[in-house]
Amino acid sequence: MPVSAGANPLSKPAVSSPRKIAAVKSFRIVQEKDGSALEILSTKPLVPAIHALGNPDRLVIDLPNARLDTPEKRISVQADQIGAIRADQFQQSPPITRLVVDLLAARAYTWEAAGNRLLVHLGQSPGQPASSPFQAPQVPSLTSAPQPVVTSVRAAGPLALAGKESAAGSSFTAGTDTAVLNLSTGGEVDVCPGTTVSVTPSQDRHNLMLSMNTGALETHFALDASSDSVMTPDFRILLAGPGAFHYAISADSQGNTCVRSLPGNTASAIVTELLGDRTYQVKATDQLVFRSGRLDRVDMAVPLECGCPPPRDAPLRAENNLPVQSTPTGTVSSLNSIPTTVTETPQAKSAGLSRAPVAANELHVQVDAPFVFRATGPPPAPVEEVRALPLDSRPGAPPALAAPLPPANDTPNAIGTQSPPKRAPARGFFRKIGGFLAALFR
Repeated sequence: MPVSAGANPLSKPAVSSPRKIAAVKSFRIVQEKDGSALEILSTKPLVPAIHALGNPDRLVIDLPNARLDTPEKRISVQADQIGAIRADQFQQSPPITRLVVDLLAARAYTWEAAGNRLLVHLGQSPGQPASSPFQAPQVPSLTSAPQPVVTSVRAAGPLALAGKESAAGSSFTAGTDTAVLNLSTGGEVDVCPGTTVSVTPSQDRHNLMLSMNTGALETHFALDASSDSVMTPDFRILLAGPGAFHYAISADSQGNTCVRSLPGNTASAIVTELLGDRTYQVKATDQLVFRSGRLDRVDMAVPLECGCPPPRDAPLRAENNLPVQSTPTGTVSSLNSIPTTVTETPQAKSAGLSRAPVAANELHVQVDAPFVFRATGPPPAPVEEVRALPLDSRPGAPPALAAPLPPANDTPNAIGTQSPPKRAPARGFFRKIGGFLAALFR
């Protein structure tokens, strides 16, 4: 039987025996004839404890003696004034599973259980009329269409768009460069590279909700009496006017959320836990990081990647703007016949470097190379010492070489002299003895 919301929502549910621990298998939003409802399927019947909290509006559903057994812990709805549904294991002993429904406006609720199926009916918001089966016929009238939330998008790189650019609940995914979303209320939102941001306005289009999973964005707008919010996987950051809001907000997969004030910021931000009741006020000049999805773990060491990177310089492209000349016969003239003009760069003029004029048909190449000095390298060459030496440091002229020897033959050489006679080869020892004995017997 449905349970009315008039019951005390803050009363603690009866804790059953630890042996009857249920496993939450799935949760989703289903559409009924009276509106939307949250469906929770488990292995055992559940008795929830529901809390309706405000500033920001959300519905906290505690499931005692239940453990979360779903791979998906976040569902983005972005419809029917429901932002997202998040689930987490709030307590281990005794086990308590907590689900949080993010709302754009306060709504009534009732719940009913049928076996292992739990339904939490979400009623109409106070400013929204209740539906009736007897609807008066509608007469078409000429009324102006609602003003788009995002009027234009500027992106230097590729941009992925899910849905119409001006429709509610559209998602923008920036590529390699920052995408700038121009808002119809004034100001802009910078979507940092690689980040997906969903834009959801309220019914009167005065309030705006920006949702992202991981990545970074920057807000640059002013609010008077309205309030916008930024949703991350763990927190809801409320930007309540009046004031100028210039914030850089980033979130990573480890649950670290950075909130950094930028130049020109004049207002504070209220950070609220999605799976808790703690709040933190970020002052207009604060720069801090909430670690592991908890507000009680505040770190003032803000990383450099908190926000969008500076814009990159436009790449330089080489172009050939030389005119093409045609000869009277219709053939294209060669490139060498086109005079080449060379202009001096401002850097060369400021450095006092003059460039010699380049004649026609002459190829001129300019190379810019960095100059690197290393203290551990070899000593430089003694260029200055060598320059100080005289041009000719030799002691004197070398002595003249002697005339070459004449060739070994009997013919006159080039200067008219005869070569000396050839010497007889030396006789051996036995030939000398033979000559001595021959002389004795003569």
